[in-house]
Amino acid sequence: MSWEPRAHPGRFRSIARQKLSRLLSFFVRMYRPHEAPEDTVLFPALHAIVSANEYDCLGEDFEKKEHEFFGEEGFEKIVDQVAGLERALEIYELSRFTPH
Repeated sequence: MSWEPRAHPGRFRSIARQKLSRLLSFFVRMYRPHEAPEDTVLFPALHAIVSANEYDCLGEDFEKKEHEFFGEEGFEKIVDQVAGLERALEIYELSRFTPH
């Protein structure tokens, strides 16, 4: 009779990936209805009611807040951290998940 330990590390990785996959599916399902009106209604309306100069000023204000919260190169550091997490989760190469 062969005995295999139940606490095999590969098994935990598999369970963790399944859980992550399920959670990401929930996030995508939640986020799509939120994001779509931003691109199709909100931002076009914003462009219609503010001048190009006001829009640029908003961008500068957001960038100041970004530096305030995350430091001078904060956004780039966070992008690098996310890329590292994507590599660790083996989801970095989007071409693997995109139909050709």
